[in-house]
Amino acid sequence: MTLCIDGSRGPSRQFQYQNLTEFKGHSPLPNTSKHNLAPSNSGIWVISEGRPSDIDLGRVVESNVDGRCQEYKISDIGRYLLNPHSIEVKKKLIGGEFHYKQRPLMKIRRAFGRILPKSLKRSKKNATILPDVVVSRYKLRIPSMNDGELEAYLNKIYDQLKTYDSVAKKLAQMDPGNIVQIVGICEDVGGNYSYLKLQGGVEEKIKYLGSHISKDVGVILNRAYIADGLFELRGYDFKSYDPARSYRLFSYKSGGETKACVLTGSKKVDFHLSDHSLIQLMHLLEQSLRANPGLSKAFRLCIAGQAKPVKLFFNKKLEIDYSTTPLPAVYQDVFKIHNVGLNQRNLIKPILNYLQIGVSLNYTLAADHQDDRMFTHISVLHDFRALEPLRKNLPEVYAAVLKRGFASEAGRYYLLDSINGYNNA
Repeated sequence: MTLCIDGSRGPSRQFQYQNLTEFKGHSPLPNTSKHNLAPSNSGIWVISEGRPSDIDLGRVVESNVDGRCQEYKISDIGRYLLNPHSIEVKKKLIGGEFHYKQRPLMKIRRAFGRILPKSLKRSKKNATILPDVVVSRYKLRIPSMNDGELEAYLNKIYDQLKTYDSVAKKLAQMDPGNIVQIVGICEDVGGNYSYLKLQGGVEEKIKYLGSHISKDVGVILNRAYIADGLFELRGYDFKSYDPARSYRLFSYKSGGETKACVLTGSKKVDFHLSDHSLIQLMHLLEQSLRANPGLSKAFRLCIAGQAKPVKLFFNKKLEIDYSTTPLPAVYQDVFKIHNVGLNQRNLIKPILNYLQIGVSLNYTLAADHQDDRMFTHISVLHDFRALEPLRKNLPEVYAAVLKRGFASEAGRYYLLDSINGYNNA
């Protein structure tokens, strides 16, 4: 089978979330001891609070370590998210982009254009041959079934029907001699598209497209952390998660730089972190799981096999406008205890629009009859620095919200809101 490696992003379709519903009620996060490295054996966890360690880390990492290092415990989920090694995910191959050779006359025009003065050069919009995009519009999906024989029978019919797809006919008419490059196009869960680099010669790529069109193919990603704040979750088997299993993560200074690594059980380096700031994201996820029962429930569904996780996203530019909408439940609860007038409530609303961080989990439900429907759960975390105006003007409200907060190396936050919904691709 031709090895497929995920390439640059292709055409994309933006999520349109529907039926967003407010998730009322949450539990405040209890303060965690800075020296408590014991993992939770009864629930979902990602990372512990750090503590100073006296381990001779310099011998392990084979470099100078300045001063004492900081030790954390991370779970299976934390190790997967931080691991810089490649992962494999499944995407549906729906077509290809075909790049053709230049005609001889076009080559002569280009060579002649290079020797002309700039004043005589004319830009031509159609100076190059545009690639031919061939995409299957065959949308039939066969859901997973308990009856293996029935599923195999339906898949057989599915393969027979594919011969009527226009892609198969176009591939048969392709002249490999006129093609210089073929790039695969994949459709991802939720309706997003991406390019796929195919290995082999032109004829091999055409043959591969013909035999794998509209099928799931293995795609190699460089690591789980695929973009700024974005993690791919399909490379991890959530059903294998064991809350009692933990790994040792160390943060240390070396040559003026802050570095981090994870050790194996035999005190050897498992891997080095490529970006030390990822540790802060792990703390934000840990805080969200503890503060938001809705997000924690969504993770439990993934572990139980009732949901399939897709993406985890930390959005530090979240811009939910609360100035024109009812205040979140956390403030509604505070108002039931403290008498806050209308003018004072209007003082709170604009403050909520600043220093937001969204921690969102995208997943599909295993029992959902619509395979392409993406569910999303968002924890809206609010930085306590935004509430400074309340400290003087509404100290009782500030103190009440402060009790619901949590602190870690990532900062001091509280759960402002919890939102869930889905989009139809």
